[in-house]
Amino acid sequence: MKKILFASLLALVAVAASAQDLKGTSLNDRIGHGQDSIDVLGSLSLYQDAFKRKSYVEAIEPWEYVFEKAPLSMVRVYTDGAWMFEQLIQAETDAGKKKEYFDKLMAIYDQRLKYLDALNSFATPKTTSTKGNIICRKAYDYYYFCPTVDNNVAYKMFKEGIDDMGPNTEGFVLYGFIECSYNRFLQNKDNIDVRQDFIQDYMETNDICDRLLDQAKEFPAETIPADPESEDSTKWVDQVVLSPEAQKIVDNYQPVQIKANELFVSSGAADCDALEKIYGAQVEANKTNLQYLNSVLAILTNFECDKSNIYYVAADYAYQINKTPQAAIGKASKLLKEGDVNGAIKYFDEALSLETDNAKKAKYSYIVAALMYRKGNLAQCRAYCQKTLQYNPSNGGAYLLQASCIARAASGDHLQKSYYYCLAYDYCNKAKAVDPSSAAKANRAASSYAAHFYPKSEAFFAGIKAGQTVSVPGYGTTTLRLR
Repeated sequence: MKKILFASLLALVAVAASAQDLKGTSLNDRIGHGQDSIDVLGSLSLYQDAFKRKSYVEAIEPWEYVFEKAPLSMVRVYTDGAWMFEQLIQAETDAGKKKEYFDKLMAIYDQRLKYLDALNSFATPKTTSTKGNIICRKAYDYYYFCPTVDNNVAYKMFKEGIDDMGPNTEGFVLYGFIECSYNRFLQNKDNIDVRQDFIQDYMETNDICDRLLDQAKEFPAETIPADPESEDSTKWVDQVVLSPEAQKIVDNYQPVQIKANELFVSSGAADCDALEKIYGAQVEANKTNLQYLNSVLAILTNFECDKSNIYYVAADYAYQINKTPQAAIGKASKLLKEGDVNGAIKYFDEALSLETDNAKKAKYSYIVAALMYRKGNLAQCRAYCQKTLQYNPSNGGAYLLQASCIARAASGDHLQKSYYYCLAYDYCNKAKAVDPSSAAKANRAASSYAAHFYPKSEAFFAGIKAGQTVSVPGYGTTTLRLR
């Protein structure tokens, strides 16, 4: 029996060593020597067996022995422990027991931070971690599992972790962070500093999501050609299938962006009157600070408060200091509000000529396109959409805005109008093909356009068949689709 136990322990040592690609501290230094090492390995075996069977209560005692006596034994002691106590907290109904489990969960993160360098010295690339990553996970678990959560405590932890992780912050962490920031704002609506925090947090979250969703565009999507002759109507249009890598990014970060937008809209934090009160006095006090003025212009533009008086004041001050793209956009917006479209276009074009970053050029030209659409100037809208795509060929929004222009221009009889909607549908497919993050919006728009396709019942009697090429005056050609 002793020989069997000893052989099992030796096997566990071998598995632990090979699985973690040990490089730093030696295994014996981490688990002790003689009887100590045997006790640690025995406890490791017991807790891992119970953990695999999801018998978490049974796993606690041997796990605690390893956690306390051999904190450097394996990285899995920390990851398994965190998972185990999360499950125990969710299943427990006794408040005292929940608190006990929660305290142990927090202790896992604290101890892992304490021994981080030593743990990383023998971890694999997959199990190597950073201080920011661990703090982010601790903040998430504190926020969702603490029986008496304090939004300010959670917020401080989230900020520290995200400041360290930056664009590498995981999607679930951002989800918890923006929800925490939102609830913190709701508790302190009259606090200007907290309101500004929430605004900045929303913008930072969106920025990180935007950057990562842009990465999804680097993976080519597969397009399955349409088959208008098929009896299956779902095959009448091109099917865009994202690559597994792109789909993973979209699944992780698009829900965060949607959640952030929902919370922000419901919060009322970006009410233009409120923002004008926040930034009014500050703009005057910082009228010679170009960096500050540009940040205010960016915030007001982002929340569609670019028709507020404070926006124009900030733009004028910024333009006097330096003819920056942001300031030129501000001047253009003011002229557009006053009805001077030609004057506005002059400043819009100046902003584009001043800017050197193609990503920003695409952003500015898209802003102009959206403003032109709002004004009903469809030709100018399409022209600036095409500029946007010159600067950034993967801007799905530019294709969708062009689709809106085409649909809005629909004219003629029922059949002729359907040509416009078929072409608008094409542009939705183009948006999905180049920009996975636009897929949900493109699908909704495509569905609305499809509702205007010419009816199959009427087409049959007129001898009209799906799949033929038809001309859309002023816009090009498309494939006729029927509903």
